[in-house]
Amino acid sequence: MDRYNHDDDRLSILPAAGLVIAVAGLFIVVLNVAPILAYAQNSSSSPASSPILSKNSQSGSLTSLQNDATTGKTNWIIGGVYKMNNINTANPMFNATFYMMKTDGTAPHKHTVSDFKISGKPVVANNSTTFNGTSTVTMKEGPVKDVPTSIKFTDGSAFSLWFDPSKTKSHFGNTVIYGTQHLICKEMPNYCQ
Repeated sequence: MDRYNHDDDRLSILPAAGLVIAVAGLFIVVLNVAPILAYAQNSSSSPASSPILSKNSQSGSLTSLQNDATTGKTNWIIGGVYKMNNINTANPMFNATFYMMKTDGTAPHKHTVSDFKISGKPVVANNSTTFNGTSTVTMKEGPVKDVPTSIKFTDGSAFSLWFDPSKTKSHFGNTVIYGTQHLICKEMPNYCQ
């Protein structure tokens, strides 16, 4: 006769399951807070240490898939353009316009980003340069001013844009908006005619 109490086995799994859930929750929090951490890093704004700081302007494309903030599933497609002028000054200007639609093609709409105001100096770390500040973002209800914004140029090719989800009602999901430091319409204009 088996006298082993299997209820004890199930109870011993609970602490391990709780630990897995806690670690997964911490991972999600870290991913959402990562753009903000750039504020705390030591900054260097030497043009020699950052390719982007040696330029006066940079334009590129926004090409991103955004997750739904509540489900974590990919739900939105973003496509558009951005331009940053006066990069190597105390007052860089950033503007962007992009379309956003569900992955099934429904709910298409447009957003613009303007009036970027930098906070402090650009943060140069590893192979990226991050500009933190605030911007105005158009939403369905109208423009939202003073949205904490993080603009990151990475390794001469990649780009990302982050808006504080508390100011945008998590409209852009729980991930940064990705893009490139290239515009195919400039490189191959016959494709865009």
